[in-house]
Amino acid sequence: MSRVAIIGGGAWGSALASQLARQAHEVSVLVRRQELADALMGGRAPLLDGLAITPPHLASTDAGAVLAGAEAVLVVVPVAATVAALSLIIKHAPKTAPVALTAKGLDAESGALQPELALEHLGRGGVMLCGPSFADAVALQKPCCLVAAAKRADDATAIAALFHATTIRVYTSADPIGVAVGGSVKNTIAIAAGIVGALGLGANARAALITRGLAEATRLALAVGGKRETLFGLAGVGDMLLSCTDAHSRNYAYGEALGRGVPPPSVLAEGARTAASLAKRAEILGVEAPIIAAVDRVVNDNADIESEIKNLLARPVDQEWTEL
Repeated sequence: MSRVAIIGGGAWGSALASQLARQAHEVSVLVRRQELADALMGGRAPLLDGLAITPPHLASTDAGAVLAGAEAVLVVVPVAATVAALSLIIKHAPKTAPVALTAKGLDAESGALQPELALEHLGRGGVMLCGPSFADAVALQKPCCLVAAAKRADDATAIAALFHATTIRVYTSADPIGVAVGGSVKNTIAIAAGIVGALGLGANARAALITRGLAEATRLALAVGGKRETLFGLAGVGDMLLSCTDAHSRNYAYGEALGRGVPPPSVLAEGARTAASLAKRAEILGVEAPIIAAVDRVVNDNADIESEIKNLLARPVDQEWTEL
């Protein structure tokens, strides 16, 4: 059994902590508020609507207490909090502990992907832990598959092994950049899927959107050093299918609200935060990403949705797949 530190006690952090605690790992969770720590220690996850969970060994606001002696660290915070979390790891956690990153999106200031942030701030690559998964289903021990991706095979294997014999099956990959791109792009495409659903454009349009969204993700991944096959795996097509076909997805719900012309949910979806950074990075790299750009304009520039859809459909005819 391992000593596992989890930074973040939100929905996903609570679900992962519960799964690991059930396997008798010594799980410690770092949170910002004492009332959340108390709830988790009492076997309740407030950000999962009070769902019962297996309590961690420790839930605390004390970073030193949580991270000291950790044999593995899971960073389960929004993209905007990643750099701060990495700073805590540098200060308190052993340098030998593999660090898994779960956020899906780009840093708003630098436009960096999660593995790039890890390399810059930790001086070593992190492990991307992603895949098609809703936190409440994982907490209820419903089966799912994830992928742990790292340049160092030992780090990916170590993170995957933590979940052995749980209802989470974790595969390994050597392509953290591709996994990070897949997770980031699918959030933005899911917003478009929510719009498609709200406007009643039908299953044909949704299938086309998912497929062409996957093409944009693949082009972007290749441009930053990722692998094509990664985007046809769990962190690519798998995660995109889940997020684009179920209103349980925050990104889908956000897009659905936009499509209905009502205020989006109060909890902002990561895809809305990421759309501008993705569009900018694609432009800098010369990567064709018309759907991402359209979502960016709708979310950040208040562009007319109907006009954006007409413009996408009116684009010049081209081959379905083109090389960079």
